[in-house]
Amino acid sequence: MRIGHEGIRPYVEAVWGWDQAEQESRFRDGFDEQTIRIVRVDGEDAGYLKIESREDHVFIAGIYLDGRFRDRGIGREIILDVLRSASEAGNPVRLQVLRPNPAQRLYARLGFSVVGTTETHIHMEHRGAA
Repeated sequence: MRIGHEGIRPYVEAVWGWDQAEQESRFRDGFDEQTIRIVRVDGEDAGYLKIESREDHVFIAGIYLDGRFRDRGIGREIILDVLRSASEAGNPVRLQVLRPNPAQRLYARLGFSVVGTTETHIHMEHRGAA
């Protein structure tokens, strides 16, 4: 839980403010071990990927890395791996990102296009080969 909160807290605070109890409840309610993949780097747990296989696409529900592993290209490699797998299966990849989160620039560089917006989120999709 700490890794997920640590990574998204600044963006959640900017949009809604931070309520620790609510965030812990959201984490527990949304935890599904079938959708979680532990990210290991050099034999060490570095974070986790939450990914959902849906009927017509793959949804990246979150990439959460411990602070020691951020800004090292690991998130990029995780996304590229998801894109390759989805492409082989002929599925687009979708995600949503909070508006203040700078990760949206990485997603755009990797070929994701904006397909919709809300007051709080940017919805993005990647079609085609990684």
